[in-house]
Amino acid sequence: MNYIEKFKAETALINKFGEGNAYLCWVMALYLDRNDVMGLATDDLTDGKNDKKIDFVDLDIGNGKITLVQGYYSKKDRDEAPANKASDMNTAIAWLLSGSILAVPDYMREIIIECREAINNNEITLIDVVYVHNLPESKNCKNELKTIETHQSKLFEQYNIEIVTHELGRETIENLYVSKESQILVTDLIEMEGLPLFEENAAGWEAYVFSVSGKWLYNLFKQYGDDLFSANYRGFLGIGKRKKINNSIRQTVETEPENFWVYNNGITILTLGIDDTENDKKKIEGMSIINGAQTTGSICMVEENKKENLEKTKVLCRVIKCNSTNLIPTIVKANNTQNEITSWDRYSNDSIQVSLREKFAMYGKEYSLKRGFDDASDGIGIYTIAQPVLAFEGNYTEANRGINNIFNQNYLYKSVFEEKNARHLLLIYSLAKAVDEVKYEVREMASSKDVLKDDESVQVSLFRNLKFKMFFIAVIAECLEVIVDFKVDKKKIAFTEEFAKEELESMKTLWKVFARSVLSFMVAKLNNLDINVYIQDKEKFGCLCRETKAFFKVMMQTGHGTYDELKAVLWQG
Repeated sequence: MNYIEKFKAETALINKFGEGNAYLCWVMALYLDRNDVMGLATDDLTDGKNDKKIDFVDLDIGNGKITLVQGYYSKKDRDEAPANKASDMNTAIAWLLSGSILAVPDYMREIIIECREAINNNEITLIDVVYVHNLPESKNCKNELKTIETHQSKLFEQYNIEIVTHELGRETIENLYVSKESQILVTDLIEMEGLPLFEENAAGWEAYVFSVSGKWLYNLFKQYGDDLFSANYRGFLGIGKRKKINNSIRQTVETEPENFWVYNNGITILTLGIDDTENDKKKIEGMSIINGAQTTGSICMVEENKKENLEKTKVLCRVIKCNSTNLIPTIVKANNTQNEITSWDRYSNDSIQVSLREKFAMYGKEYSLKRGFDDASDGIGIYTIAQPVLAFEGNYTEANRGINNIFNQNYLYKSVFEEKNARHLLLIYSLAKAVDEVKYEVREMASSKDVLKDDESVQVSLFRNLKFKMFFIAVIAECLEVIVDFKVDKKKIAFTEEFAKEELESMKTLWKVFARSVLSFMVAKLNNLDINVYIQDKEKFGCLCRETKAFFKVMMQTGHGTYDELKAVLWQG
């Protein structure tokens, strides 16, 4: 199945957002390596009238990255996408950084404000400008994007922010999709440079050690680009001012090429096969550099007048062929955990996660440990559950810093997953999905009306704030004790054994009733007030929660509100 067929099968997404917007969000989920396409679309899609050429914006403070996207979806087959849509991204970047905030449409204002704050707070190191379309990629579009990259980089120098651009057309998207199915994306037969220095082997694997030149790596990188790192946890991160290690690697090539071999740890290549040639050299069947992406990329960034040093630069190189599908992930993990990894992949084989998968299976639910897209119908997994759990248990500030923030800090990871049962996580996940649906309904209501009532305007404003979702989940969690007969432990409260076996839709339905009620009170309380003040101030958060609980107590005591159905399925041991 190619990527277009896979996308066309996403009927719920297409029906909800329309084919063009659904395509953009589906591709961006693939590109950003996000499981929850529906949630991503609800949070990041900004397409509307006077959208300042920004169809989609993703603020990832944990990774120090803003992703700006312009989309184009053609119903007809054409030779290439319009290049002017790529050049429109100049406008998008300009509005991200400057321009009167009052001239920005209401539905985008909060997003732009938060991005500007992150830039001014020195929390952003990279802005990725992406043009997504469903046509063949073209030289015209690439030239427009390259011009943007060159011009805009100068404007962002004062912030120490790199600007990169990408065209995601048919070819690249197909490669992205294929890379999710196969760890090794480069499948050509490649001749190794020189003879192997020695070899090692054991049950399930064989390996050879080489000493290769920087020129050999340079030629590979120029031919295959980031595809060389398809089985790696991360690709080449660049050589910007903040990436001191990568700058140092490049400078060694430029100033001390003869000492590179003893300064650098070398690279590790995973391959599908190793064959002999007539001159005793080795050919490898496909390759992915599973350790050494920064070394490879930095070598290839040397100044033009220093390219002659590439021949003198020698790099230690291990080549591993593994026949065991169970062993490959362990090899990749072991080769990447010597340094901090900005990914949650290294936890996928953790005993806690394996145990959770078994616990979810008891209730007929699949819990995914894989990254990217998978076949889990409900989308419950290590990636999608982490932020909502942290927010539910009160730490919405850290939850808002992004998914990688959780997996890069062991105490946060333990807070989310250690000693948790599946029914507790299922309760929180279904709440998060219910909040997504409420947000979507608010969004649709706003787009269908020319004039909004005051309370409707406040709802729209709240959900446009990128930090509100996690804050809202935290408020709902605080208010649960009003409708049950016990003191709620936010780390233990769960669905009952029987209800945990129900379909996710039933769970979301119960949550939506309660979530809408909490939202209604918050709208009345926060009318014309800045929600950011409450998000940033724990005391104000506590005060808001107490007032909300008091409101619900009065409502329930006077018979104006009952949540017996939700109460009946909540349990705490």
